Amino acid sequence: MTQEKEKKSVEKQGKDNHSHLNLKGTFMMVMALGGLMLLSWFGAFILFMERM
Repeated sequence: MTQEKEKKSVEKQGKDNHSHLNLKGTFMMVMALGGLMLLSWFGAFILFMERM
């Protein structure tokens, strides 16, 4: 009986830990990569338009 309670307690702690993650760095990196992709797309588009 005590093993079942411990197992449920560990499972509950595992689920609760995800709600306390700090994802600001991940968000900033995704935004930086998205901005880089956008800038390179516009750079290629401008280069294409100049060569026409």
